[in-house]
Amino acid sequence: MKRELMVLVADADAEAVVRTLLSKRHKSLGIKLMKEGKDFVIHKHPNRDSGVRTGAVDFLRPFQRDFNHALVIFDHKGCGAEGKKPQDLEEELEQELKRNGWHDRCAVIVIEPELEAWVWAGLHHIARVTGLTITDLQGLMAKFTKGNLGKPVEPKEAWREVLRRGGRKPSAKIFGELTESVGLSKCQDRAFRKLVAVLRSWFPP
Repeated sequence: MKRELMVLVADADAEAVVRTLLSKRHKSLGIKLMKEGKDFVIHKHPNRDSGVRTGAVDFLRPFQRDFNHALVIFDHKGCGAEGKKPQDLEEELEQELKRNGWHDRCAVIVIEPELEAWVWAGLHHIARVTGLTITDLQGLMAKFTKGNLGKPVEPKEAWREVLRRGGRKPSAKIFGELTESVGLSKCQDRAFRKLVAVLRSWFPP
């Protein structure tokens, strides 16, 4: 029997986010319950973001007969093709995957600029996992240039500064903690909204 979903990501942080979304936030996402191993499997590419971008087709080819869908996720920053728009990279890789046998069973998510952009959906949750106060966080945020959604333009740099101030080391566990509690509707990031739409279309409750 085929399993539902094969996911290819660039690192442990993205792996933690996807695992938590699928296995613990299915109701918030509006999808059916998914169990790791039974319904979905997540693989990390050894060459991180650039490896996912250039190697996803070959990496996923052996899984076509065993999985109904393939999902590819990587950061725009560090992928080696920062000169192209994330949406263009998504379209190009989706077309390659379709030509190589996945047809309409695949999707590509390119996060701009990087996964840490999703962290900034809720300061209260960041405060909880870092031990900082909202006032502390607002003060730190003021030091970073903000983009259209009010998030730091350099989200990884800002995130690591927050962790440093809170005395916590960067880890995938923290990404899992945040994903488990943050209000998903608060994240208006384009790539995240695409991810939600794809999952809802593939796995309705």
